[in-house]
Amino acid sequence: MGYCGIIRRMKGVLFCAGLLAVFGGGCLTPDRAEKDADKTAEELTIAAWEKAMGVTNIFGIAYGGDPIAPLVPDTNGIVRLSLDDALRVGAKNNRKFRTLKETVFVKALALDSEEYAFSTTFSGLILGALTGDPELIKESAKAGGDSNLARRKFEQGAVMTGNAAIDIARMIRDDWHSFAWTGDMTMSIPLLRGAGRDIVREPLTQAERNLVYSIWTFERYRQTFALSLAKAYFNVLKNLQNHRNSGDNVKRLEQNFSRAEMMFKAGRMDRIQMDQAKTDLLNARQTMITTMQSYLDALDNFKISLGLPPEMPIELRDEELRALETRMEALAAASEDALAEYPEEAFALTDSLSRRRDLAVARGAVEDAERAVKIRADALRADLTFEGGATYDASRKQHGNVDDSTETRAQVKFSMPWDRRRERNQYRQALVTRDQASRSYTEAADGVKNEVRAGYRNLVAARALYGNKVEAYKTACMRVEANDLFMQSGRSSMRDILEAEAALLSARNALCSAVIDWWTSDLSLRCAIGSFDVRRDGTWR
Repeated sequence: MGYCGIIRRMKGVLFCAGLLAVFGGGCLTPDRAEKDADKTAEELTIAAWEKAMGVTNIFGIAYGGDPIAPLVPDTNGIVRLSLDDALRVGAKNNRKFRTLKETVFVKALALDSEEYAFSTTFSGLILGALTGDPELIKESAKAGGDSNLARRKFEQGAVMTGNAAIDIARMIRDDWHSFAWTGDMTMSIPLLRGAGRDIVREPLTQAERNLVYSIWTFERYRQTFALSLAKAYFNVLKNLQNHRNSGDNVKRLEQNFSRAEMMFKAGRMDRIQMDQAKTDLLNARQTMITTMQSYLDALDNFKISLGLPPEMPIELRDEELRALETRMEALAAASEDALAEYPEEAFALTDSLSRRRDLAVARGAVEDAERAVKIRADALRADLTFEGGATYDASRKQHGNVDDSTETRAQVKFSMPWDRRRERNQYRQALVTRDQASRSYTEAADGVKNEVRAGYRNLVAARALYGNKVEAYKTACMRVEANDLFMQSGRSSMRDILEAEAALLSARNALCSAVIDWWTSDLSLRCAIGSFDVRRDGTWR
């Protein structure tokens, strides 16, 4: 081989290396793929969020390793959480909360994949690059398949594909100026079955709606989750308050038993009454142990609902319960009408049907089922497809002329719908699914109405029970004071005193529960109507 031949071959090798560098450099690394997917999904989600919710929301995937601002321990190493702190921690750490948020992200990626089906793509590789066989290149290009270098699907159903192949082997073997290549362009247009924008776009339409559904589902869970966290937060404080009430009761019963012992020794009380005092004291100590256990159990369960390990040292702020008691006391003094801030029940029922996001998902399922029936009906039609294409071949030998040729083709494919058993069954199943979706929506709407009606009744009852428990607590306090005075003058028995103390403990616990129940009934009604506005950080307005 002469020097010139070596130079020509080196040029061919360098050309191939350049091609490999171009294609190799275009490969995605895992890190780049992750970043690109995140960016695309976030952009699609933000756009869908604004369309579905009417507000702009910055959306991103938060990972478990992210720092959580409220979890800052005090000098004793204990994290003390307010209600807002707990709501923020739960919105960041709760497992189901994050799963639903990630579902939104995944649906956005699915939408991007469906949009990609209508994009012009260049996904093929150079065909037969090292074969050196132009005929093989030509036949493979006409066959389509993996040789498609360009592809475009239109929303009316037409599909256009393009192929190109270069005989690199000849360039290396013969001469840099020698080449052989072939190109092929094909278009396919369905005219009956599978034609029409609605039919062709159905996967993309469903992907768009699925993203909206996931946003609505996530938003509804944000409301119910904030409500459940608030209930759980004050349930922990209620158990703690019950434990403290039990402790106060133990102290009073200890004083009562000490006084009973002295009176027994002085001959002013019989042994039966002293034993009654001791028995109630022992029972009160047992109650104090069980209330502490209930408090610790409720606290650990609350930690898990926040997505935190149960062994983490956490305390809830007592002032939250004190502030709630003050707030509800002021509200009770201002008005006796528990529904003063709410519209008429009939209006609230209508309003809830338009506000509730979970009901919107059920309503969307009916619309999806209606479209599915049309899609299945289209599959029963005959196949009529127009196909056309053109192929161009060119080759040039060393220092020779270019030989080229062009071939065009057109055909119409038609098949009668003789065998449509599978499609027939799918169509009938779609009709059944549509009826099921319609019944499910009706049931869901009735459930929402029932929830709202029950919410109105519960709020009225909770307000009335609060007033009753306040009076019961005042009566229990006066009863204890009166029995103390009567005991000192010998006009009251030990049983009267013990019953009064038990009534006081019960009244204190019941009043604490009534305060929390009234407040949570109000939140529950707002959540049932769908007017419970939760901020992005998990707190509410």
